[in-house]
Amino acid sequence: MATKRPVCKYGAECYRKNPDHLKSYYHPSKADEESKVKLKQSTLPTDPSETQTKLIPKGTSDGGKVTDPRSSIKEKFLVDMPQDFYDFWDFCKVLNPVAPEEALKDTIGLKLVGPYCVLAGYLSTASWEDCVVESRYFYDTPEVLTVLENIPKNGYHISYYRDNPDDLPTFLVSNNSKESCVLKAEGDNIFATVGLQISKKLKTVSTNSKLKELNTKLQAKCKELSYNLVESKNFKTRNKQVVAKSFNKIGIVVPVDQNDVGYRPLPMTNGELKAVLDKIVSSKSKEEKATASEPLEEMLSFVQFANDECDYGMGLELGIDLFCHSDQFHKIIVNLLPLAYELLNRPVFAKIIKQHLIKRKKD
Repeated sequence: MATKRPVCKYGAECYRKNPDHLKSYYHPSKADEESKVKLKQSTLPTDPSETQTKLIPKGTSDGGKVTDPRSSIKEKFLVDMPQDFYDFWDFCKVLNPVAPEEALKDTIGLKLVGPYCVLAGYLSTASWEDCVVESRYFYDTPEVLTVLENIPKNGYHISYYRDNPDDLPTFLVSNNSKESCVLKAEGDNIFATVGLQISKKLKTVSTNSKLKELNTKLQAKCKELSYNLVESKNFKTRNKQVVAKSFNKIGIVVPVDQNDVGYRPLPMTNGELKAVLDKIVSSKSKEEKATASEPLEEMLSFVQFANDECDYGMGLELGIDLFCHSDQFHKIIVNLLPLAYELLNRPVFAKIIKQHLIKRKKD
């Protein structure tokens, strides 16, 4: 039966779990050398000239060397990307073979960024320190990885979201950093997310033929690849695991055992904490600020006690809330959040938050 089915172009590396896809395509084992060759060939440009024109980033001398995109993205952004991420790039290459990253620019005003820049050939010599802050907006915690941003830039962007760097993201979120820290759940995959953007646009410009054509092509591709085009169901499933609602409204998820070890709540509501932080930021003198900071200092002590008793989620919650409030608490955050991520066995996020804090600017 296996030999009668076409070989999936992603071979053993395919992340898709859809039953119809698994029945329709043969997935060789990693030990199958022939499948490895086919997988490698599928990542190379079909036009030899494309290697020179697309994979040599401006201002560098890469020599046209083509590397495995999955490994390169993991090396530069420290995380893996889901199958829909790569399938969407292939979709955009059909829409715009010359510049796939700009395939959505003229219809819904979005550009592919972040790890898509690796596929476009612009980050071959960039370090991970630079890549993890590529298109990282002011309120983007390490759980967020931006892949779409508005053109011209106005703060609006769309990102994959994951609670653990070792896991693949299962939904996307949007945020406008010019307005607030709030993250809004979008689709379970990037096709669904872009589909939602098209639907919003069609409500205001229903006569746009290019937009309708894009919508038709997107729906056809989703049907072919068995991707759903609805709002996130995975986000609703995740909500059942959320232990606390953070300032960005997305909440935090941490492991909690049967004895409730893993998280303990902050001694303040979000409203009370925001009032404390507002008062600290608005203080006119050192004395006034010191007095206003006393409740926060007390909470930091509570976090230390919680860490001693393995309730690591408390530090994560407070750290994210401070991060989402303003840029006035970086000295506290740099000691609080990286430690929380390390204790939760999420060291990649600790690296990302440290790097972000170095370059973080409100504009």
